[in-house]
Amino acid sequence: MSFNLRFTLSKPGRNLIIAIVAGLVAGVILNVLNLLYLFVQFNALVESGWVVPIFTSIFVVAPGLLGFVDVFFNAIAVYFLDPLLSSVYSDRQYYTVFLVTAVFGNMLSLLNGPNVVSFGASGGIFGLIAGALTFDYAYNRRVNPAFLGWFLFVFIYSSFGSADVYAHLGGSLMGLPLGYYLGSKRRRREIGAVAWRYGYP
Repeated sequence: MSFNLRFTLSKPGRNLIIAIVAGLVAGVILNVLNLLYLFVQFNALVESGWVVPIFTSIFVVAPGLLGFVDVFFNAIAVYFLDPLLSSVYSDRQYYTVFLVTAVFGNMLSLLNGPNVVSFGASGGIFGLIAGALTFDYAYNRRVNPAFLGWFLFVFIYSSFGSADVYAHLGGSLMGLPLGYYLGSKRRRREIGAVAWRYGYP
């Protein structure tokens, strides 16, 4: 496993998987210390002014079956999506889009109500995917129907069970404009480089 991770994943993808897995270990330790409730997103606590979990709950995961399943599927998603994501984003953009969309997803997750506890990186992962979708549209000036259909299928399928739909929705909604901006920026830069190379004004 370590050989594959080292040689088939981009640096951001590898680091993200390590952080996701480490979050479960951190959750176990914090649970033993009776501090877990301060780092996973307990909405009532966030609404009372303790906003730290909006950031920490991206990675800190509650121990138990639900936490293990969350870590497993998020790590697998990053592993298989990394070739796409690393072709769209620079390393800095990869980290930035993930973190910004994950935080926005956690903020929207407050709509679940004060008695809900949530955690996990899926909001940021959905943000990265949604960003890749609009990046492709902005860069190529066309809609990729296969990519769009796949994204909608994954979003709807993941909305069942114990998934935090608001986090997924928030991450996606923030990822869409970020991806469009980055795709437009790269398109302008490459068109400008071609024009300069061939002496066009």
